[in-house]
Amino acid sequence: MEANATAIPPGWHLDEESGCLVRDTIHRMGRRCRNWDYHGTGCYLVTMTLRDRSRPALGACSRIDARARFVPSELGARIEAHARRIPEFSPEIEVLGLQLMPDHLHAVLRVRRRMAKPLGEHLRGFKIGCTKIYRAMEEVLAHGCASATDSRMDAREDSRMDARAQRGQGLFADGFVDTILFDEAAVERGLAYMADNPRRLLEKREHPEYFHVVRRLEVRPREGEDSRMDARAQGDARALWFAALGNRDLLNVPELLQVQCSRRDFAYARGPDGSLRKEAAPAVCTPGFEEKSAALLAAAEHGAVLVSPCISHGEKEIARRALAAGARLVALANKGFAPLFKPPGLLFDRCVEGRLLLLAPAGWPYMPGEKRMTREDACVLNRIAQLLCGPGAAEIQYRGLVPGELERLVEAAGRQ
Repeated sequence: MEANATAIPPGWHLDEESGCLVRDTIHRMGRRCRNWDYHGTGCYLVTMTLRDRSRPALGACSRIDARARFVPSELGARIEAHARRIPEFSPEIEVLGLQLMPDHLHAVLRVRRRMAKPLGEHLRGFKIGCTKIYRAMEEVLAHGCASATDSRMDAREDSRMDARAQRGQGLFADGFVDTILFDEAAVERGLAYMADNPRRLLEKREHPEYFHVVRRLEVRPREGEDSRMDARAQGDARALWFAALGNRDLLNVPELLQVQCSRRDFAYARGPDGSLRKEAAPAVCTPGFEEKSAALLAAAEHGAVLVSPCISHGEKEIARRALAAGARLVALANKGFAPLFKPPGLLFDRCVEGRLLLLAPAGWPYMPGEKRMTREDACVLNRIAQLLCGPGAAEIQYRGLVPGELERLVEAAGRQ
């Protein structure tokens, strides 16, 4: 949709090569979660990446005794040891877990009491220390010494290294990514995510075809849909383009079935003033939804692929049930994918198995944060699902749109 392509947030620009929105400036501490006090107590899953991600300087992942493990390099071992010493330099911070990867570092940190400086300043100091370790090892190699611990840098060299790190020549890139962990269950999930990182990396390398983000995937409507299409939208003009990640062969399965659910199938929680309580999950209130869900999952068990726009609660619930049952699913998104995007949790495992395809209209680029689902977005995604499924499409009434308007919106969304 044209409005989506032009609604670029301040401080970002559209990268023509990748089709993604990227920041105009370096990500710094001031760009953290809004209204969150990074001086105060809390738990975080933090990720810091190497400045040069093309070189796996921290180690390598491999299978040992059929299990995925990370084997650190000498530099990686020293960086990990330095990370475990963070409480020595910042007594307010406790390190709950660490996971090195070839080109980045994950850590779960707990801030136990209020700090004079924000979390970002403490991490910046940690990264300066990492740069000193790296430079010391470089000095040793340059002089043919046996070990970095045998070298003795004078105060002048130490000062020069500190200055280089602060000028942006450090081992780690500027800034960091954080996820705020609001309770102990979130902390456990963060620790589990870190521990699973080596397996996920190996799975991605062993199945690269499922984890490469395709920016321009051409898809044509299925036969049997032409009778519903606007006359001006017939023929080659109806080819759609998508950003895609996952098993693209799912689009070639003989039977594609659209998942489409009405809000009338659910009872939504409301406040005293009658407004919807978005934090409360709705309850199923009609037998029709369960019947529809059972029919779709039964068809999937016999070879059909489900196509869900994942708009309503019912569509998302059926998609969750399909994933849990190991059914094959094509899920639509209302924005593109980041260059290094990888699906989380069960979505990742279904990608590995070739049971999942994620599609986003090529005209809707990636943008940071959650993108609000407008009614026009919902209509476009439902219409795209119809076009993908052909004979397996659902009957939908698009009220409030003038004739031809929906086809124009679909065409704008499906073209770059």
